[in-house]
Amino acid sequence: MEIHGLLKEDQILLDLESDDKKHVLEEFVSALKKKRVISEDKVILEELLKREKLGSTGLEKGIAIPHALIEGLENPLLALALIKRGIDFEAVDQMPTYIIVLLLGNKDNPGLQLEVLAHICRLVKETQFIEKVKVAESSQDIRLILKEEEEKI
Repeated sequence: MEIHGLLKEDQILLDLESDDKKHVLEEFVSALKKKRVISEDKVILEELLKREKLGSTGLEKGIAIPHALIEGLENPLLALALIKRGIDFEAVDQMPTYIIVLLLGNKDNPGLQLEVLAHICRLVKETQFIEKVKVAESSQDIRLILKEEEEKI
């Protein structure tokens, strides 16, 4: 599976300003709506926050992968945001989170979302994806990093 095709330049945000998990998710979803990447911002935010209540999607090494299943979504949606100063996302390793990879899947096909999620986790574990993205300067750089690191697995 290759996921770099799912991440478009207008789905990459280079510096979110919020300083806590709830507000950073609100800012992320709002920015995606302003860019017309999504339309159902309230539903998406509600589902993401509902998922976070089950347990944080903050992993280790400075990355979080908030995800939700949304009714009527045709294809998985992948978006990425950088938080240059890092925030507390209640990560497993209790370290700051610098990269948020937002994943939305179709409620009628949850298996595809799980495949993408597993692929992202493998990418994080087996490559230098996080380290390279943390210092990326443009959305083009991030897309290229994703493609190059994905080719290694």
